[in-house]
Amino acid sequence: MDRLPAHAETICGGTPLDGPGYFHPATVIAGVRQEDEITQSEVFGPVVTVQRFTEESEAFRMANAVPQGLAASVWTRDHDRAMRASRALSTGIVWVNTHGSTVSEMPHGGVRHSGYGSDLSLAGLLDYTQAKHVML
Repeated sequence: MDRLPAHAETICGGTPLDGPGYFHPATVIAGVRQEDEITQSEVFGPVVTVQRFTEESEAFRMANAVPQGLAASVWTRDHDRAMRASRALSTGIVWVNTHGSTVSEMPHGGVRHSGYGSDLSLAGLLDYTQAKHVML
């Protein structure tokens, strides 16, 4: 937070909470640009950045143009848009009109620099399996 560029605006939150660690209240940072450190780094919540876009395809390109790909949230009333976003976003999970919920029956894991493989579900079990083919 102390390295935000001058053009970024803290809409709410942003000041550390009292106590040990680096904890912040819910924080919204607006006016950020694609090349900004806070946009290109994996900042865990409750911090969210806001960027402007014109076309939804531009928003998808911006979201995919970061080194990480753990999760995405899409907030919309338009079912078709939700489905387009789910296909276009390169992340391990896409939540529609929610954020942070998972179930053990479904895989959980990121793409690119947000982790290797999956946890949970059969996909997670297979990730920890070493197959060997022996033919006599």
